[in-house]
Amino acid sequence: MKKILILNLYNKLIGFLTKKGNKKRAKHIVNTAFLIVSKKTKHSISFILFKLFSKLNVFIEAKKIRIRRRFFIVPFSLSLQRRSYLIIKWLIKSVLENDKKISISLKLAKEIFLLIKTKNSKALGFKNLNNTQALTNRSNIHYRW
Repeated sequence: MKKILILNLYNKLIGFLTKKGNKKRAKHIVNTAFLIVSKKTKHSISFILFKLFSKLNVFIEAKKIRIRRRFFIVPFSLSLQRRSYLIIKWLIKSVLENDKKISISLKLAKEIFLLIKTKNSKALGFKNLNNTQALTNRSNIHYRW
């Protein structure tokens, strides 16, 4: 189960970074980033992916629902596929918001390293924002169907 989860997360990360069908370049970016992080932390790539999943794993997502011309934020429980998608989405979003003039693989490596070693990361900020929205709007849970 753990190996399938890690492989799924790796493939989704490559799929997110694939532009115009250039999968080879996306694999190079991801492999370079994980190689840099594994050299710094002295951990294997599978352990780094597992740690990444465990740090950014979330069970509830806050979604906007329109009911009678009004919008409500409603918390929904998530499947495993949706959780892995959100993890990769938050990771890539935090990398793309980085304005430094370095390569994408270095930005990705820096973000993953910050996630693993410290608690100060933009991706963790996205996770915390999602959790606070879900908690503050839990009174709207009856709008789920």
